Amino acid sequence: MKKLYFIIGLLFINIQLSYSQTYSDKWAFGIGATYPRFFSVSGTDFSGNENYGGYFSIEYFFNEQVSLRLLNNYLRLESNYYRFPGDQVQSHFLNQFSSNLDVIYEFLPCRSVSPYLLFGGGVTFFKNEKSFNPDLDDDFFGYQMNFGVGVRWGLSESFALKTEATYHTASNNKIDGNDRFNENFKGFFGGNGDTYGRIDFGLLWYFSKGEVSNICDRCPEGVREFYYRDSIIVKEPFEVIRYQKDTVKVKEPVLFNVHFDFDKYSLRPESYPILDQAVKTLNEFKDVQVIISGHTDSFGSDEYNEKLSRQRVETVYNYLVSKGVNPNRISKGWFGEKQPLRSNDNDINRAFNRRVEIKISN
Repeated sequence: MKKLYFIIGLLFINIQLSYSQTYSDKWAFGIGATYPRFFSVSGTDFSGNENYGGYFSIEYFFNEQVSLRLLNNYLRLESNYYRFPGDQVQSHFLNQFSSNLDVIYEFLPCRSVSPYLLFGGGVTFFKNEKSFNPDLDDDFFGYQMNFGVGVRWGLSESFALKTEATYHTASNNKIDGNDRFNENFKGFFGGNGDTYGRIDFGLLWYFSKGEVSNICDRCPEGVREFYYRDSIIVKEPFEVIRYQKDTVKVKEPVLFNVHFDFDKYSLRPESYPILDQAVKTLNEFKDVQVIISGHTDSFGSDEYNEKLSRQRVETVYNYLVSKGVNPNRISKGWFGEKQPLRSNDNDINRAFNRRVEIKISN
């Protein structure tokens, strides 16, 4: 038991502060390995060492915190026993096939490491080998109840690791090869069903994503302070244009970046001084032609992101024109998620990709 408590404790170490879960309804497929172990071996029985198993699961997320999971698994558990003190120890083996329906509640759904609780139950098929009591049926059906804790470790938008520890009570006291019940482990609500624990390690694949989350802020603290530094005017190309514009060919230097909140095309408060500087610069260099290009992160469909990037371009264009920049000097383009500034593998990079660039047009 001490070993089990230690492993459960490790599940809650190193909770990170970055965000990962970004959809309120989605589907996930899981697969992994299991280490099971009897708790309630009866009479002269005690747990053995041949314990292993595997599972696969389908899970639906109703929102960011609540999901329903169907988990199917195979387990092989061993219990050892002797009939009288001094007798040779003999082994009993249990092969179990089960299907469980679990309700899961996540505590930190917007973070890349999220602990959760689960509660559920299901049906089981047991097949005994070398039972302590030879009169026991070789195979039988039953049901079980379970509860547990776990942690999801986000790897990307589509994949996560899972570690989970659960406690199970069977509907009968035969699964350990002995039909007597153990007074020390009475299972749920004081019942006489045999009990066992299991630890799962697996991989989740989010194969279908629904609505984008409204509660997970994809602009973590600390990102906003980089926006202005990332958007400062590139002065050197202007010096080239001012003094050598007839002899030097400029390759579309980015003059300004204006960043946007997730799924938004309205200007952020810190964008106004950046655009005001752009207006001042463009009014100073009246013969410079510019192109405004809009971009998004990788969330959403191609069609939706292209539309969103166009809306962001129109927002910046309208602001520049309203401040006196000649619209004939401005070209427009929108590219959705096709031209990321950085890789879309974490929230900070995605925040930088949600942008409109103001560039010199060749």
